[in-house]
Amino acid sequence: MIIHSRAPVRLSFAGGGTDVSPYTEEHGGCVVSASINKYAWSSLNIRQDSKIILKDSYTKTKTYNSMQELAYGGRFDLLIAVIKNLNQSKKGINLSLRGDVPARSGLGSSASAFASIIGAFNHLMKENRMTDYDIAELAFTLEREELKNRGGRQDQYASVFGGLNYIEFKGDDFVRVNPVKIRREHLLELEKNTLLVHIMNRSASGDIIADQVKSYVRGKKEVVEALHSVKALTQETNRALRKGDLNRFGELLHEGWCEKKKFSPMITNKQIDKIYSIAQKNGAIGGKISGAGGGGHMTLYCESGKEEDVSRAVTKAGAYVRSFSFDMEGLVTWEV
Repeated sequence: MIIHSRAPVRLSFAGGGTDVSPYTEEHGGCVVSASINKYAWSSLNIRQDSKIILKDSYTKTKTYNSMQELAYGGRFDLLIAVIKNLNQSKKGINLSLRGDVPARSGLGSSASAFASIIGAFNHLMKENRMTDYDIAELAFTLEREELKNRGGRQDQYASVFGGLNYIEFKGDDFVRVNPVKIRREHLLELEKNTLLVHIMNRSASGDIIADQVKSYVRGKKEVVEALHSVKALTQETNRALRKGDLNRFGELLHEGWCEKKKFSPMITNKQIDKIYSIAQKNGAIGGKISGAGGGGHMTLYCESGKEEDVSRAVTKAGAYVRSFSFDMEGLVTWEV
C-alpha cells in the first residue's frame, strides 16, 4: 500500500507578522489568507527491511540503512524531522516529496511540505489519528522549533485547513481557524482580479523575521505601532471580504503593505518597489509581498478588467505572473 498526500501553499492577504512570537502572546494576532492550487506532494510506503530511502523534487535520492543513521545537516532535514517523530514502528520506508513552487517562494512552501508528509504518516494510523489542528501544530513545532526556521503559525494552518480563512492567534498554541463567509460570485471575482507575481529570488525568511522580532522586543515604536496597525487592518480585511467590498479589500492590501514595510528595512528593495509602482500605474488597487519579504511572490488586486494590463506591464518589467486558483480542500491523503 502506498499513501499519497498533497497540501497547498497559501497567499497571505493581511496580518503576517502578528502571528510571530512574542507579539502573539502579548497582544494576540490574526491573519487573512487563502490556500491555492500549488501543492507539496508526498508518497509514503512501508518497506520489508529497515532501509530509509528519501527522494526530493530534484530527483535526488539518499539511502539510510536504518533509523539510527538519520541525522540533520543536509537537504533532507525536513523529511528526517517528520520521520524521527512519526515513524514509531522503526520500520524501513520509502518517502518522496516534490513541490509545485520552489523553496523561499514566500508562499509557505516549507509548511505545506511538512503538512503533506505528516498527513501521509497520519493516514497510516488506523486509530488515534491526529486532528487538523494537531497536524498543523506539529508542522509548526517541527519547522520552527526542531529545525529552527523562524516564523509564525499561519502557514501551517492555512495549508492543513485550506480555503479562505480569518485565523486568530492568542498566544502559545491557541489558534482558531474561521472560514470567511463570502458569496460565491465574490470569491470568483476575487480570484479573477488577483494576480500572483514572482518578482525575484530571496534569501532565507528567518533573517527578516529575526530583524522584526529584535526591533519589537527592543520596543522600537515604529515597529510596534505598525504591528498594531496591521492587526486592525486584518480585522477590516475580514469584514470587507464578508461584505464583498473587493475594491476596499484592494485598498486594505495597499495600506497593509505600507505598514509591513516598517517591520524591517529588509522587507522591500528597489526591484520590489519598481514592480509595485508599475502595477499601480496600470490598474492594481493594492498589493503586498507574500511571506516575510525581500523577494519571492507579490499578490496584486486589480480593478476589474485591468488585470491583463497589469500582467503585461509587470511581465515587461521582468516579473513572472503565475496562474492559480483557490484551493478549498487543504490537506488531502489517499491510498493506492
